[in-house]
Amino acid sequence: MSEVKRPTRVVMVDADNPMEEVRGEFFWREDHERVVAAARDEAYRAGYEDGLSASSPRPVSTTVRVRVVRRPRLVMRALMLFVVLAFFASLIGGFVR
Repeated sequence: MSEVKRPTRVVMVDADNPMEEVRGEFFWREDHERVVAAARDEAYRAGYEDGLSASSPRPVSTTVRVRVVRRPRLVMRALMLFVVLAFFASLIGGFVR
């Protein structure tokens, strides 16, 4: 990528008083964006390397086994027992009157 030739001496004037020169250090926007992008990339690389060095030297492989125990027959039996008991309770309640 070829460098763009920009003037080295630029006179900046105050917007309120165009006869007053503003002094200071100024940067071209494209140069500023390029410098910020390079610093961002370098900071990302440094953070990534710090994260890798903070972790263990070699990754530890762990295996997690999940076993789901479902007993649909037990649930169905309990439900049927509840229905039968409710039926008999309603019969007994009808004879007691």
